[in-house]
Amino acid sequence: MKVLFAASEVHPLAKTGGLADVAAALPRALKANGVDVRVCLPLYPRVRRQMGNVELVAKNIACPFAGGNRPFNLLLGTLKGDVPVFLVENSGMFEVEESFYGVQPGSYGDAHLRFAYFARALLRIPAAAGFHPDILHLNDWQTALAALLVRSAAEKTGPAAKAATVLTIHNLAYQGVFAPADLRQAGIPSALLSEGILLVRGQANLLAAGLRAADIITTVSHTYAEEILTEEYGNGLEGLLRARRNDLVGIINGLDTLTWDPATDPHLPAHFNSADRTGKAQCKSALLEGAGLEPTNGPLFGVVSRLAEQKGLDLALAAMDRILSETTDVRLVVLGSGENRLEAGFKALEQHYPRRVSVRLAFDPAYASLVEAGSDLFLMPSRFEPCGLNQLISMRYGTVPIVRRTGGLQDTVCDTDAASLRAGTATGFCFTDPTPTALYLRIRDALEVFHAPETFQQLINTGMGTDWSWNRAARRYADIYTAAIEQRTRGAASRWIKSVLPPDPIEVELPVLPLIPAGYAHDVLSVQPRDPHTLVVSWELSEVGNDHGPRMVLIELQELECGGMERRSIEAGTRQSFFSTRPDTRYRARLLDSKGAEILMSPVVRTPRQRRSH
Repeated sequence: MKVLFAASEVHPLAKTGGLADVAAALPRALKANGVDVRVCLPLYPRVRRQMGNVELVAKNIACPFAGGNRPFNLLLGTLKGDVPVFLVENSGMFEVEESFYGVQPGSYGDAHLRFAYFARALLRIPAAAGFHPDILHLNDWQTALAALLVRSAAEKTGPAAKAATVLTIHNLAYQGVFAPADLRQAGIPSALLSEGILLVRGQANLLAAGLRAADIITTVSHTYAEEILTEEYGNGLEGLLRARRNDLVGIINGLDTLTWDPATDPHLPAHFNSADRTGKAQCKSALLEGAGLEPTNGPLFGVVSRLAEQKGLDLALAAMDRILSETTDVRLVVLGSGENRLEAGFKALEQHYPRRVSVRLAFDPAYASLVEAGSDLFLMPSRFEPCGLNQLISMRYGTVPIVRRTGGLQDTVCDTDAASLRAGTATGFCFTDPTPTALYLRIRDALEVFHAPETFQQLINTGMGTDWSWNRAARRYADIYTAAIEQRTRGAASRWIKSVLPPDPIEVELPVLPLIPAGYAHDVLSVQPRDPHTLVVSWELSEVGNDHGPRMVLIELQELECGGMERRSIEAGTRQSFFSTRPDTRYRARLLDSKGAEILMSPVVRTPRQRRSH
């Protein structure tokens, strides 16, 4: 089976989030399981600097775009694990350094041009490279448009048109939403820019287009696949996803067990495995000493996370404050950075409990390994988590996770109760309500089990013995590829698209665009509900600092029903902040300068209604 795996980022060449890790590890595991897989990635400047030796596959490959021909060069390199990677070179489209997408959720600037072009280029790679895939595996909104375009060319003879399509949702909050005029500018014809094809409630939505056209849709955990069918987690696409629920599959992401291995991790002072955990005690001692904490025979809690309400760290802050006030043998180590309010809160906790709490506001991979290995219990109380990685690392490193029942956390951590202990399946502690009290009560349960060594060791043994490698996920994807080919053979997607599109929708209607300038300037403020209790405010400013240090801005969230308002002072370069909200309530955000003058105002949004319990 041949697979062309398309992604906007691949570790270590280009990375802004977890998609890059998946795009590196999954193809490697697929290859190890006998799949002939090639990755495809735009050739950003940073990729060019890191790739090393590459070969030119084809030059000046014709690519119709925005009213004319925008040719690209196709290069070929190799990723870790001897996985081939095609690189699409077009300096007018991909000469961007850091901002591949712009502010998220949503997107801004010239991203509609960049990834609409990438989708077009994807369909021309098979013929140019002589690699005729059975599957186009697309990832997130940046490549989703290809699922629609390839079906619109189903009657053509090119090899891409014969491929089945699989589209993976890594995080439904990011959809590639643009004004219809933006996609019209990119040469997408008016016939496609219709409600029910590329539009959702009047806005062009690249992810929605892919969800309508792909043969199979996957996402990164079983529970997340169910959650996104609901209004609370569906981010406005729950109706579309419910219509395609028979073609929606949840596959839990894997863990790179070569990188995350306590027996070989170079960042640990002592190594250990499930058969001999002597080194774990040494790692705990080293972590306590390195963090400046008093030695203890009690539990050491660890946190490695972006400090954000989405990650439930406000719950952890309140719950651990209560735990620390009631006990003397508990220790807490926190590694991460993020929202100013949470950074200040954890620093205040550190000052209130000296030598019992350590907070490092940084990104430090080496220290993260030590926190994972040296902790007894790991806090991960996310409000939502499509899959999650740290809970898998924790279990592999003999650290028992405490998680909220959501997304991949619910699918990967088996809650500790009498039945799971008898069955020998318990690996951690789970709670449901996103409240400090619910987390506090589960932490108290974890403390009781910690002080019952035989039971606690059972949890550790089970967690370390569970296989979360990418090989497991790769085998599942191979099955999905077979199902997608069967779907393609039945032609359901093709028949639907042929019924709503003109004979050749790739023909464009616009004059040729000028070259896309590098450093495209943009000022954007967006507000997106995460759930009934959380709004994320994202912004991007053309200028974020000066010679005297970072510029500060004020982020103001207004509750329109009762006139309430919350205002925060944040570095402009932070670009994102989470706010606690009420369900079914209208909000609007403003971005102000340090003197209170308005820079930008967002549209009004309404938070989802609270989902009822049955």
